[in-house]
Amino acid sequence: MSKFERINTFIKVIEENSFTAAARTLQISPAAVSKQITALEKALGVQLLKRNTRRLHLTAIGEQYYLTCKQALNQVLETETLITWGQKEPSGTLRITANRYFAENYLLPRLAGFLAHYPKITLHLELAERFPDLAQEGIDILFGVSLLGSTDLVCRKVMSTRYVLCASPSYLTQYGKPQIPADLKQHRYITHSMRQPANTLTFPQQQTIQVEPILWLNDANAMLQCALKGLGIVKLHEYMVKEALATGELIELLPQFNEPDLPVYLYYQPSRHLQPKIRCFIDFYFKVQY
Repeated sequence: MSKFERINTFIKVIEENSFTAAARTLQISPAAVSKQITALEKALGVQLLKRNTRRLHLTAIGEQYYLTCKQALNQVLETETLITWGQKEPSGTLRITANRYFAENYLLPRLAGFLAHYPKITLHLELAERFPDLAQEGIDILFGVSLLGSTDLVCRKVMSTRYVLCASPSYLTQYGKPQIPADLKQHRYITHSMRQPANTLTFPQQQTIQVEPILWLNDANAMLQCALKGLGIVKLHEYMVKEALATGELIELLPQFNEPDLPVYLYYQPSRHLQPKIRCFIDFYFKVQY
């Protein structure tokens, strides 16, 4: 019986809190389990467990030994998994969440090449403007978010953008052009219902303006379409309105009060060995230009 097997038996005894249950899991006899634990303690020269007829108790050194062995065993299993993954073509279901505009303009153009390169990966793409719980919902990658997420997540910068306040020429002809932030109180403002707060606009030097939105939407692309139709003033990421600003379909307002640039991120859960399906998608995204 190798020392590794004795350590594995010791871990099972602690996790099952029973020699009998550990024996059942390992498919050996309780006597064999007891013999292995005794042999392990003898080899180490310390007592790992205190036993009575009802319960098992770890000694102080036993608890430390258990935690260290458990961590080491997990590392071994992760390494074995990585080796197995490395010998296989990336496969499985890859779950991605992104807002609609970002997905249509920055993800979908890359998908044909990605799927052709990795035919064993199935993509599940959710178009939503929210910050999900990646672990709880089983989401692998969150794309196109300008908000800072939990420090438990890994983030990578995708691009830089800024918020742009803008409206259509037809709207400005009818309602006039605001000259200072305070003028916005008299205008028709379209807001995103997920912004907190959704009725407040903040400018450099911490100048804050309270507005009364005439329309609340939970989709940034819908806000863009409403602005193009002259329904009101919107505040959207520059990457969404850049083309409309260039063609004159939208006019930037109060450019002298521009907000600083902000990063757009992709998020994923940390792991010592990132799953190949996640790694290859991230690498492909940053490698491919269009």
